[in-house]
This record gives sequence, structure tokens and C-alpha cells, in this order.
Amino acid sequence: MIGGRSRWLAGGALCAWAAGIALASGSWVATAPSLRVVSADRPLASAALLPPSPELASGQVMGRVGWQYQPPAGSEVDAWLCHPGSCTPLSGPRGQTEAMAGLPADTPLHFQFSLQDRRQRAATLQGLQVIVNHEPLQRP
Repeated sequence: MIGGRSRWLAGGALCAWAAGIALASGSWVATAPSLRVVSADRPLASAALLPPSPELASGQVMGRVGWQYQPPAGSEVDAWLCHPGSCTPLSGPRGQTEAMAGLPADTPLHFQFSLQDRRQRAATLQGLQVIVNHEPLQRP
């Protein structure tokens, strides 16, 4: 009987540990394919950036979001990081923002780009990536 009770306690401890991991803070990384930007008048959106698995961000909210992209040398683009409700202007090809803090951590994101000058040649942006830090939803 002691062996059965020990297994039951060990199983309960394992479940509690697993639940603690599920509620822990963390991050997810997503990349999008290269994007050829051809216009200053019409911003072009990247593919959606999503967590690698839905369970990873379930019940979590975004904190700080890091981004990066690589424009070709000499190209200048206007860039935004967007979620379905709005877009946040980006200060350059690499940085971090807390503008999306509090959104569900499984909210799809995407980049949006346009050329800064109409006379500028098309630019292919590479290395489109976000790192989304997330934490458990704080209930009142």
C-alpha cells in the first residue's frame, strides 16, 4: 500500500510541476520569408508571425517584443510591426517595443514595409524575425 501511495504522490507532484511550467513566463520566436518592397505609396505586409505551437502562448500575454530585419545596403524603408488592431512604427532594422504588452501572446503579428522615397529602387528585406516575451495573464 505504501508503494501505491508513493506513486500517487509522485504523480501529483509531477502534475503540479507541469502546471507550473505551463504558467511560467517565456518567449517564442517566429520568422517570415524575405519580402520585396517596391513602392513608397503602398505598404507591403509580411507573412504572419505566430508562435511555433498554440499551447506555448495559451493563457499568456505579450510583454516586450524584439524585432529584426535586414534591408540591403543603402536602402531606406519605413517599417511597422502590426497586430490585427493596429501597427507600431519601428525605429530601425533592430529593436524592442512594449507597445503590444498585454495582448494575448498568440496574437498573429506581421511586418509592414514601404520605401521611404518614390525614386528609390525596390528593396528585398531579409531576416524578418520577432521574439515575443510572454507571461501568464494576471487576473484581478
